[in-house]
Amino acid sequence: MIKVHHLNNSKSQRILWALVELVLDYDIVFHQRQPTFAAPESLKAIHPLGKAPVVEIDGHLMAESGAVVQYLVDRYGNGRLAPASDSPLYAHYLEMMHYPEGSLSPPLADALFDRMLHINNEQFTDFTQQRIASHLKYVDSLLSGHDYLVGDKFSAADIQISFSLQGAKASGALSNFNNLQQFVSRMEARRAFQKSIAKGGEFDLSFNRK
Repeated sequence: MIKVHHLNNSKSQRILWALVELVLDYDIVFHQRQPTFAAPESLKAIHPLGKAPVVEIDGHLMAESGAVVQYLVDRYGNGRLAPASDSPLYAHYLEMMHYPEGSLSPPLADALFDRMLHINNEQFTDFTQQRIASHLKYVDSLLSGHDYLVGDKFSAADIQISFSLQGAKASGALSNFNNLQQFVSRMEARRAFQKSIAKGGEFDLSFNRK
């Protein structure tokens, strides 16, 4: 039994997408962001961190989207969404599974908070934008001449990085990166992604950016 505690416009969308790709049955418990965009108190009743995603699998709670997606693929994938562990691509796959949250997401989150909280510190803003540009150039180079991050097949790593790139796109940060724009369009055109949006509801990572 799989139950997803789903917060609108959050990383729990990755979990819904992975579940649809794997053709797994699951239940959704919906949680709605507060007007401040913060997660609601209801999530703290589920997990001490009070954030999404939180997934119940056979009565066991899991957080952290990278860990959840990797667990789902390892347990239910049967060869789908990941190269074999003895494949030359496996090390790169693992790196790309955890790169979005470990390295790409933090500066994107800093830029979002910079705007929303009106930090108004030129040094901080410049440093954040430099970090974002460095990471986007790196990912753009990985996708140069390739449809997917790992080899020539769609994998869970593509699910993981799409959320970060969708957030970057919403902020206007992808305007000079054609490979990244095309990648996001390919991912959003996938039938499983569209089904996951239909199941999960509202998905808008702009957070009222102006």
